[in-house]
Amino acid sequence: MDQPTESFAVEVDPFYVEDLRQMARAQNYQRWQFQMVAPFLDGEVLEVGGGIGNFTPQLASVAKFVTSLEPNEYCFNQLREKIAPLKNAAAFRVTVESLHEVIPAGKKFDAIVLMNVLEHIKDDRAVLAELKKHLAPTGRIVVLVPAGQWAFGPTDTRLGHYRRYTKSYTRPLVAGLQMELEKMRYYNFVGIWGWWWNQKFAQRENQSDAQIRLFDGWIVPVLSRLEKFLPPPVGQSLLFVARPAAARKN
Repeated sequence: MDQPTESFAVEVDPFYVEDLRQMARAQNYQRWQFQMVAPFLDGEVLEVGGGIGNFTPQLASVAKFVTSLEPNEYCFNQLREKIAPLKNAAAFRVTVESLHEVIPAGKKFDAIVLMNVLEHIKDDRAVLAELKKHLAPTGRIVVLVPAGQWAFGPTDTRLGHYRRYTKSYTRPLVAGLQMELEKMRYYNFVGIWGWWWNQKFAQRENQSDAQIRLFDGWIVPVLSRLEKFLPPPVGQSLLFVARPAAARKN
């Protein structure tokens, strides 16, 4: 990889940590995000960027075992405490490049999941290529990322986002890895317009607690059910699931 030290920001950023805490309080939204990735997870799961453990316990509920990576010291300590009661989860304070130091040689994962992580990585293709080396032949890389580059704004910059994703950007990214898209879809049609307004007009750097409470309590329960049957043409997030090209032929 060209710049291994740039894969993750290891320094503690109070703004980023507070954003994780805000989203941890959005229980309906968090549950919705997990429901989007859950059908593609089983067996041995590698979680890249476990943060403060917002998703790790849920991943462990559907996986045989979850190995979670989190290089940020503060977040890692929170993550380790969160999963301490779990018998089928372990956390390691390492980057993707150092994964070989904490797992047995030759170990392969049935699924590798990145929940709102890839947007923080400058060279996303290099990291995905590295992760593919640890993927079982019929395994999946499951990625959830912010969507809509046209809505990129001050909050994205402050959170350390390099980009917001689109389908047109993601297709060649996956193809360049000699992988195929099993699934790709936008979701959260309402949220993207709120994000766009806050970035382009309100010029907000931080997310509003009041907006999050309103969205999580009143909009998510209805919107999540609606989008299950009517996938939107745009959304605040993009889900994509990639498998090795040979996997479909086997």
